Amino acid sequence: MPRKKKTAIHGTDTAYTSDFSQPLPTNKIEQTPAPKLDPTPITPQKAVPKTATQKAEQPAKTTEKPKLVAKPARMPTADKQVRKAKPDLSDKREIALAAAVKVEQHDKLVALEAKGISAKDAITIAGRRAVEQFVPKPDFVEKSDDERMPMRQGYKSTKRVPAAMLDALRDKHDPLRLSSDSAMMRGQFEPLFWSCLDAVIEELNNRF
Repeated sequence: MPRKKKTAIHGTDTAYTSDFSQPLPTNKIEQTPAPKLDPTPITPQKAVPKTATQKAEQPAKTTEKPKLVAKPARMPTADKQVRKAKPDLSDKREIALAAAVKVEQHDKLVALEAKGISAKDAITIAGRRAVEQFVPKPDFVEKSDDERMPMRQGYKSTKRVPAAMLDALRDKHDPLRLSSDSAMMRGQFEPLFWSCLDAVIEELNNRF
């Protein structure tokens, strides 16, 4: 078996020594000392509520709304001004309509009763026709001087009449408000009732 030859060394190394009694050169690394820990325990801090002054310091959020510009009011036209000047006929007031039977008509009704026809029925038929045909007018009509039977034998009903018309009639013809609304319309309604009663009496005489 061949022997291993020793490695030939050329030159000298000043750092190398065969004396192992001396410490070998080492690279010194400076180590920083670790910080000492505080032995007192750390307690969690509670959230401190903001004071009123702190809240006031914060900028308030403001939302500005768009400003509305008012439109100029339109002036009423001449036609509208005329309409306002006229009384409002849409507001109506219910009044009592009354009409008495004339004496001459009473005699004719008695003759109908002799034929078996009730005078009350004839008066009711005539009164209903008169109410349907009656159209109030803004003109005051005085009560006539015809001879009448007592009102208990006459006809009574109701009808809605424009309140402005009634008030205008009473302002002019009854400023002290001594009469009723019915009195303002009786001069217009009663002649119409008489006309209807004469027609009913004639019709019943022709039928019976």
